[in-house]
Amino acid sequence: MPEQEQRKDREITWSNSLEATNLDRITWKITIIYLILGTLWILLSDQVLAVLVQDPEQYQTVQTYKGWFYVVMTALLLYVLLNGQMKKLKDSRQKLLVSYEELESAYEELLAMEEKLENQYGQLNVKQNELLETEEKYRLIVEGSNENIWDLNKQTGVMLFSRTKEMLGYEEDEIEDSHDALLSLVHPEDVLTVQKAEEQHIAGKAPYYYCEFRLKDKTGEYRWIQSRGKVVLDEDGNAVRMAGSHLDVTEQKRMMMEMYDMAFYDKLTGLGNRTLFYDHLKKILSSHQRRKKRFALLIVDLDDFKRINDTRGHRVGDEMLKQVALRFSELTEPGEMLARSGGDEFFILKPGIKSIEEVENLAAKVLKTFEIPFNIDEAEFFMGASVGITVYPDDGEDRDTLIQYADVAMNEAKAGGKNKYRFFDHNIRERVASWMEKEKDLRYAILREEFLVYYQPVLDVASGRIHGAEALVRWNHPTKGVLSPSYFIEIAEETGQIVPIGQWVMETVLKHYKTWSSKSDRNLLVSVNLSPAQFKRQDLHEWIKELIMKYDMKPEALQIEITETVVMENLQHSIEMLEKIRKLGVKVALDDFGTGYSSLNYLRTLPLDILKIDKSFIHHLGKDRKEASIVSQIINMAHELNLTVTAEGVEQKKQIQTLQRFGCEEVQGYYFYRPMPEESFRKLIE
Repeated sequence: MPEQEQRKDREITWSNSLEATNLDRITWKITIIYLILGTLWILLSDQVLAVLVQDPEQYQTVQTYKGWFYVVMTALLLYVLLNGQMKKLKDSRQKLLVSYEELESAYEELLAMEEKLENQYGQLNVKQNELLETEEKYRLIVEGSNENIWDLNKQTGVMLFSRTKEMLGYEEDEIEDSHDALLSLVHPEDVLTVQKAEEQHIAGKAPYYYCEFRLKDKTGEYRWIQSRGKVVLDEDGNAVRMAGSHLDVTEQKRMMMEMYDMAFYDKLTGLGNRTLFYDHLKKILSSHQRRKKRFALLIVDLDDFKRINDTRGHRVGDEMLKQVALRFSELTEPGEMLARSGGDEFFILKPGIKSIEEVENLAAKVLKTFEIPFNIDEAEFFMGASVGITVYPDDGEDRDTLIQYADVAMNEAKAGGKNKYRFFDHNIRERVASWMEKEKDLRYAILREEFLVYYQPVLDVASGRIHGAEALVRWNHPTKGVLSPSYFIEIAEETGQIVPIGQWVMETVLKHYKTWSSKSDRNLLVSVNLSPAQFKRQDLHEWIKELIMKYDMKPEALQIEITETVVMENLQHSIEMLEKIRKLGVKVALDDFGTGYSSLNYLRTLPLDILKIDKSFIHHLGKDRKEASIVSQIINMAHELNLTVTAEGVEQKKQIQTLQRFGCEEVQGYYFYRPMPEESFRKLIE
């Protein structure tokens, strides 16, 4: 390289110049030494010699030797001086050459390093430009993102934010750029959660940092923040830096809480619902099974609550449920759980009981809360409740069994007069087992069509002729023979199986009637009872119409019977549905009159054709004047409403005579005919 050669020439020139300078110094040094020694020899040698040698001839000879001695010594001295200096000069030159070689090698290394540094400098410029470009992209991403970016220096604790402060309503200088400043805004209950999440990620237990916590905004309210991030570790595994984002999820949290409340809490009372209670009961079962401890489950059902809804409206009913929930909340202790199962039914769970007396005391407290009237809209209402109780593990070891038995015990309390509590016991267990066995057999009976239709004739009082018949269902049990409805109707209604049974009865009756019509020209009226479940069908009248058309039956030959209780469950629906049925030409009879509400108000509004007096009134007819007076008034009232009267349960001739005297049009009972199979009834009318 030209520059390298120039430098080398300069170094050689410098070396030669240095040698010339050294030679000049040596020359002058030798000259000065020689002058000094020569001067001293001239000045002192003759004087010393004159003192030592007195003889002139000897003095002359010694003088000669002295001159030669001077010459020789001077020569030796010059040789020594020159030889020494030359050696030094040679050594210096040699060292200079070695130094030059080392310097040249170092120079070459410096040149290589300079070239390498130039390359690195170029790469650094490229990296710097890429970094500037990346930083610009990062800045644009941060500014354009809805999320709030944060960057934490783990060594210094400095924490930078993009929009977190703005999100919380703070000015930039109102919050210090540090991790400690952020932690000071975290809800006290969430601080440990934040720290634990960070520690787990740094320790490698979580692939990334994720945490949801609350931050206090400038108004003092807490906002839910979803924080995500990633840590950067050094070679030793120490956290150097963390970066991530903050996202305000307050609205999402609110919606989730609302959804959670909807899923697990009763909106009306604020109590836990059935789902939450079942989940809690599952945990209690698990814990008490491990610890071999007992707990009690209480089901509380309000007595006659439906009457409040029907007479005073659902708003009053809802307010009463709120007040009941409040009273129950006040009497339950910590650890006990209260929930609303639905409707007017509540659950109470008492864990860790030591004696049955504890449970009895709680049940007594529950009933005592109903001794105080409920004040709603400046009116007072009294309400009772029935309580069913099961104890784990005495009565059962799983959730469904305990709830089922508690419900059975509650129904026993209602059957025993209401406003009572009842523990599930062995006798109830046997009845439940029998009930379940009947239910199973009943389901098979429907599949196998083991039912029969019996008919009890209805007679015209004036002529004594058969005017029609009431269809009555029987169960032709494979082992127990023919069973009356009292054996299975209650179970069928409780389990909902009454619907398919009722549909089968209705269709079977119409089939039978078609057979009768083909063999006789008598205009009989056949009556079919409708169950409460059937009567709730919105398309009931359409279903009846389809069956009438299917079996080519005259509508006026069919009569449907409903009870007062069924009618009063939903009076408006009853009126509308009965009107639709009567428009078809089908007759409507009110069955078991006198055993339900027996109110003239509803009787006047119902679209009816026939009023059937319950057999409980007919039983004492002819024996008790009061009963006779009541029956007479019922008949007169029915006639005033243009209704035909049918008396049920007629068993004596005196009863017939009295009813005839009162003007009753139709009778049925054992005095005339018992219910009989279809074949027997067909022969009878033929």
